Amino acid sequence: MIDKIGVKTTVKELVAFKVLPAGADDVIEGARFSGEVYKAGATPHDPTMVLYYDPKDTPDCRKEIMIPIDSAVNGLETKQMPELRVAFIVFSGTHNPIEFYYDKLNEYIEKNGLKLSSALCSLEATYQPDEFNLSYGSFIDEDNPETWKTEIMVPVE
Repeated sequence: MIDKIGVKTTVKELVAFKVLPAGADDVIEGARFSGEVYKAGATPHDPTMVLYYDPKDTPDCRKEIMIPIDSAVNGLETKQMPELRVAFIVFSGTHNPIEFYYDKLNEYIEKNGLKLSSALCSLEATYQPDEFNLSYGSFIDEDNPETWKTEIMVPVE
């Protein structure tokens, strides 16, 4: 279900980041990196983000996992995430594949006469639900995927 669609400017913030090898699974690597951030003693904040420098379906797509943190800590690479003007779509649930939401966002960009920026290809952000309803032995909220929110952002001029 689409919750919001529009244009905004992202917030400038400090993020811990990790460059992912081509072909790496974003979800698995994001979970691993989240554990590394906690182990290093950083205070992470939502959302966990994947930055795509290239279209995500290309074989050699360059990408990074990023997690906002309060301050730099030893053992983690950090950078300042700049403010970006982006077209965005926020959705919840898993009723449609993510490509469906990319299509909706691209339709919005075209309909509103927005011009793509070449800064990067896209960002995907995942927001954890306020409450977890985990089944015994679960590490993620797999029983309630509709409670997770995902945001796709595409830089525009």
